[in-house]
Amino acid sequence: MQMRSLSFKARARTIEHLGKGQIADCPTAVSELWKNAYDAYARDVALYTIDGDYPCGALIDNGCGMSLQQIIDNWLVVGTESKTRKNTLEENERFGLGIRKTQGEKGIGRLSAAFLSPVTFLVTKKMDNNYVALLIDWRLFENPYLSFDDVTVPFREFEKIDSLSDVLSGLLIELKKNVSFPSKDEDEDEDESRHFNHLLTKAAWEKFSEDEKALNEKSNFTTTQDKIINFCDQFKIDPNVFVPWEEILIKVEKIDGDKHGTALFLLELGRDLSLLTNAGDLAKDNAELSDVEQSLVDTLRAFVNPYILEDLSFSYEIYTVKANGYHRQILKQSDVFSKSDFDALEHTVVGYVDEKGWFRGRVKAFGEDKGEVVIPASISVNSDSGVGPFEIQIGTLEFLPQNTSHTEREHTHFDLKAKKYAGLMVFRDNLRVLPYGRVDNDFFQIEERRSWNAGRYYWSNRRIFGFISITQSNNKELKDKSGREGFIRNQAARELKTLVSDLLTSLADRYFGGKSEDRKELLEQVKREKELRKSAQQQARKSTQKSFSEALKTQTPVLDASLEAVKKLKTKLDSNQNKHDYNYIKEIDADLANLESLRTEIKTPTKPPKIGVYEERYRNYRDKYNEFSAYILEMKLIVNKLDSELNKLEPSLVGKNHLDKNQGIINARLTKFSNNIDEKTNALLKKWGEEIKSDRAIYYSKAISIVDSINNNTEIENVLNLLDSIYIETIDSLTFKYQSINKGLERLFEGVNLDSAFSLSEEEREYFEDKAKSLNALAQLGISVEILSHELEEMDSMVTRGLNSLPSTAKEHPGFTLALNAHRSLTKQIRFLSPLKISGYQSRQKITGKNIIDYILKFFGDRFERQRITIEFGDDFKNISINDIPSRIYPVFTNIINNAMYWVSLSNDRLIKIDFVNSLVIIANTGPAIDPDDIPRLFELFYSKRANGHGVGLYLCRENLAVAHHKIWYSDPNVEDDYLIKDGANFVIKFNGVES
Repeated sequence: MQMRSLSFKARARTIEHLGKGQIADCPTAVSELWKNAYDAYARDVALYTIDGDYPCGALIDNGCGMSLQQIIDNWLVVGTESKTRKNTLEENERFGLGIRKTQGEKGIGRLSAAFLSPVTFLVTKKMDNNYVALLIDWRLFENPYLSFDDVTVPFREFEKIDSLSDVLSGLLIELKKNVSFPSKDEDEDEDESRHFNHLLTKAAWEKFSEDEKALNEKSNFTTTQDKIINFCDQFKIDPNVFVPWEEILIKVEKIDGDKHGTALFLLELGRDLSLLTNAGDLAKDNAELSDVEQSLVDTLRAFVNPYILEDLSFSYEIYTVKANGYHRQILKQSDVFSKSDFDALEHTVVGYVDEKGWFRGRVKAFGEDKGEVVIPASISVNSDSGVGPFEIQIGTLEFLPQNTSHTEREHTHFDLKAKKYAGLMVFRDNLRVLPYGRVDNDFFQIEERRSWNAGRYYWSNRRIFGFISITQSNNKELKDKSGREGFIRNQAARELKTLVSDLLTSLADRYFGGKSEDRKELLEQVKREKELRKSAQQQARKSTQKSFSEALKTQTPVLDASLEAVKKLKTKLDSNQNKHDYNYIKEIDADLANLESLRTEIKTPTKPPKIGVYEERYRNYRDKYNEFSAYILEMKLIVNKLDSELNKLEPSLVGKNHLDKNQGIINARLTKFSNNIDEKTNALLKKWGEEIKSDRAIYYSKAISIVDSINNNTEIENVLNLLDSIYIETIDSLTFKYQSINKGLERLFEGVNLDSAFSLSEEEREYFEDKAKSLNALAQLGISVEILSHELEEMDSMVTRGLNSLPSTAKEHPGFTLALNAHRSLTKQIRFLSPLKISGYQSRQKITGKNIIDYILKFFGDRFERQRITIEFGDDFKNISINDIPSRIYPVFTNIINNAMYWVSLSNDRLIKIDFVNSLVIIANTGPAIDPDDIPRLFELFYSKRANGHGVGLYLCRENLAVAHHKIWYSDPNVEDDYLIKDGANFVIKFNGVES
């Protein structure tokens, strides 16, 4: 019998199986195409969608691009040898970038585009080549009756990117010929062979359409053939979809001398991208919508390893552009858990697993470095077909705040980050391997083991950070499945899974989990130290508050009496009686010296961060003390003058007597201080001696009963452990107590002012606590504003469309006019906030004082009249001009005037005045002047004395102005000359380059 052979044949439908059929989901498809861009040495890649009559999107890059011949030989050939060989591109195609390991493996990644959109408009350009465009409708490959040769892909070469819309129109006509077949009479130029092929293709489509109709009995069912024809006839491209690609091409043209890159324009969007572009009537918290976006972000975040030093040679982003032009960012490269975040975690493991499976690295537990650690392999690793060496870095934090070595603020910070970024990722040559690190992936059985025993199996996917780094050269056997659902389950993958799972368990047993002795000791130590620190802090705070309130209580009567006495003394001195009597002047000088000695004793007490009900009493005391000090200084000057005029002694003797008098006062004061120090030091030494005597007996008194209870049946190991436990608790407590005393004495010996240092520290603590609360409130406000802004955008367009769609008869009704005007007024007020927009380029322009006045009057409308406020603009202000961005200048004026309108409402005379004086713009109001204590903090973030104020406005004013080297400050009329209203509030702006 003669031997014969057979061969496989492929239908066109093979493309669908290798494309849509092999890709797990939308994020995986995007990842595959981004890897192709990475292999092409792109600097920038992006996925974006644009809403409109025909929603569309694009995957763009500025890689090396392709020539027409490369498209024919490679892109249109499935399973090319280029991926198998993984050759490095020529130097001129790498654009000076470092060599990248080729990520593609099977030569079918480009087919992922079919998952994202049924129609792909591919445009590419290689340096020193023309643009090449081709149009593919992937639905053509759904027909099982067609072979590869039955499907044609129209293409065109062209020179300028401006021609894209026209090129697409021509390609649509050609694409339609795949499914629309003219009769022989309609196409007279067609030869017999070609006509016969068309008849076969036509029959194939008729048969496929019959099959579809048989499976779908709906009367309005549209066949695949009709869908393609309708698309070719009706589709209109939005030219805006080309703009982002043009922008990144211009970027590389400036660097490399010519444009190069590839764009896959998605002309009809699949379900996932369609929802991101326009959710229609779905609620914003719709489960499917949330899942689509979360899956996209979780999969593509950290596309490049963020735990290594920042690599700026490859950036990525995802965004969508709404129909009204709103640009919504979905993912950006910087939105990751960074290396600096990782290094700050309390628990970290950094090292590598060698080719034999042994781990070597460093461990940090509860913030304490445990040094170099070696953990043997838990299994035997095959050196030939095994996993190979790999790097591993993992970190986490304690779940419960009371167990952590982090501060409360740090723990909250990392807890929030865990909700967003947690996951153990895998990177191959620093590019992410899917699906590892996604919330729904538990390849290393972290959550499965945790469900057995959460104490021992400490790690959790919800709060683990880090990565496993493999390479193509060291880990050849770790191969991806065709659908990118993880590694092929071979020996290498099983070894990786076992090694990592067992390593996590070993680390937990030694350092982090319930079985760890270190954990038990450290937790107790952390808990005790926190309790002791908290107790000391509360005690110090109470002491400060108590000494402050007592000082106010005891010193106020003395200050009142002293102020009254100095006023009488001043009156006595001002009278002309006995003014030329030297003895009379000496009597006054003696009285003044007594009051001066009191001045240092009753100085204004150090103010705690929060003084609550004492605020008014404190400020009254401060003002009286300042007045008292001013009287003393003024009178000393007068007395010195009279003394010099009336004293008959020699000048040198007069000076010597004055020096001796002052030295005597200082000596008396120092003697008093010395006596106080001796008294308190002796009392402290006595107190500490008694405490040390008492503390010596603490351990013995706790432990002796345990020793006394020992008999022949006692487990001596348990007794020793118990004695050590009591010892550790006692020694830690005593060490904390007496080390604190020693450190305090060292600080005193070094000349540190502990009272001032503690006061400042406490003030800063209160400041940051208040700031954190304000940040939380502001974050909530920001979230509300973001949600509201999205809703307003949608509602604005809906209301406008709804009003415009009403019949002309309805538009004639007065109610329509009222509704339209009200809507326009609301929209106008909202758009007044547009100067705060920071995205996009904004050009500088000439802004005059008149422009600012018009903006202010339009922005506030009739509020001035309603609140009975007068606003005045000086002529000099009207004539100024500034060359700057409106978004920087206008909000400064609206912010300050809005604040002024609040404060002037507290006075009868309600006036706001703006003028240009001495090359400075001054905005003044008749509200209360700023208290001197508040002036230094006036422009700080979150500092506000206004009821329900957030303390953001003035801070933003200063920061925005500083960008252009403008300056703003508060002018105190008692100190400075730049003011318009002496008894009011005056804000001064010095504009850089102002003209008048």
